[in-house]
Amino acid sequence: MAKRIFNPLVLLILLLGLTAQARKANVRQLLPAKGSYRSNVVYKHTPQGALCLDIYHPDTTQTGQHVPLVVFIHGGSWMHGNKGEILEHFQSQMLKSMLDDGIAVISINYRLANDSLTVTYPAPLSDCKDAVRWVRANAESLHIDPSRIGVMGTSAGGHLAMLTAYAPDSLAPEKSNLSTHSAAVKCCVDIYGPTHLGKMLRPTLTPTAVALASIFMGKQTIKMRQTLLWSFTGESSSHPWKRQRKCSMYSPLSYVCTAVPTLTFHGNKDRTVPFNQSKMLKQAMDKQGKYMELTTIDGEDHTFPTISEARISAMCAQLVTFLNQYLKGQ
Repeated sequence: MAKRIFNPLVLLILLLGLTAQARKANVRQLLPAKGSYRSNVVYKHTPQGALCLDIYHPDTTQTGQHVPLVVFIHGGSWMHGNKGEILEHFQSQMLKSMLDDGIAVISINYRLANDSLTVTYPAPLSDCKDAVRWVRANAESLHIDPSRIGVMGTSAGGHLAMLTAYAPDSLAPEKSNLSTHSAAVKCCVDIYGPTHLGKMLRPTLTPTAVALASIFMGKQTIKMRQTLLWSFTGESSSHPWKRQRKCSMYSPLSYVCTAVPTLTFHGNKDRTVPFNQSKMLKQAMDKQGKYMELTTIDGEDHTFPTISEARISAMCAQLVTFLNQYLKGQ
């Protein structure tokens, strides 16, 4: 009898197929009865490759109605993650709530910082702004109202969502076939996103201080900090104050004067992005007379690992109320 040969490549292909089928089944559960879903739509070509997005549309296309839309930006420390995050944990319930309320959603990929240092800012911010421009360029065929677009993100994606909404286009200049369209949005939803990069990355620490910190924080954390500092600033540790200025350039707190209405969810036990990051933004927004709702998720760490279903439902209700006010004018 012939001996069977185990082929890991075949097994990998089968597993990927099963994963794709499971994701499609999950999406069908989230969509309204006649809602639609398109995956891996290319919205931009970059030197690092094509960037894709997924489109989730509510049950309104049959009437030809043009609906509001939210652009979702995933988290992952600016170095990891992908557009599929919106189908995970509490994010999936937020997606369902928006779709049920007649709001379309696109979830995007953007260029990620990496240890090879091939991606530097403002490239990822340009990607996020270009995703908004892509929606406007295709609004008619997507049945989207181009005057009612919001942006939303978690963690690093929350940081990019705020920069997309607040910062001028001149911060992320990039000539493309989308540059003739506006990247302006009506509102922003931030979920535990950093607002002050200087306090997060500590760009002025001396090499001796960094070496001491590595004893307690671990070499991997220090290496990630070095990668991110280079990605955000393009400067080595020998230019700490240049790094500081660049970190300020890419901090949402620097653009409060041009901020749009913002809803923030943040756990007060967050050990990754300290809760004070959102408190600082709230104080600055209040001082400038800008609207911001800061909702404390009591007892929760980053990603809300122990959040209850009741708390998720309350967050979803607050999200829909906020979007109804600032995207629908209700």
